[in-house]
Amino acid sequence: MKRTKLRKKSKSEIPKLKRKLWELCKEYIRKRDGNQCMSCGKTGLSGSGWHTGHLIPDAACGAYLRFDPRNLYSQCYYCNINLGGNGAALLRYVEQKHGKDFVDKLFADKQNIVKADKHFYQQKIQEYKKLLEHDD
Repeated sequence: MKRTKLRKKSKSEIPKLKRKLWELCKEYIRKRDGNQCMSCGKTGLSGSGWHTGHLIPDAACGAYLRFDPRNLYSQCYYCNINLGGNGAALLRYVEQKHGKDFVDKLFADKQNIVKADKHFYQQKIQEYKKLLEHDD
């Protein structure tokens, strides 16, 4: 009986860690990219119109790249939601900014598999906290 309670507590902690990590991701990406959509170039993004989108879609990238800053970019609501991430335009932007080798490495990293457990999320949270401290 005690084991079941411990497991439930442990499992329920992961969604909280994921939400905390995603908030830190958004904060960092918004500081890094500013309030401009990296897909269409629209400026002045704010509030619910300012999204953090994935170059490699969230559903296809796995935990390894889901929270990786190389895969995350500021986007407007229209590009991220209505255009499904506007992947072609975002890919063009990333290739122009970082080069084809950067993009090729990112897509190769899609094959990396990690165990997305409590420790993984705690480690990523610490990494983003350091990134945010470094940018201040």
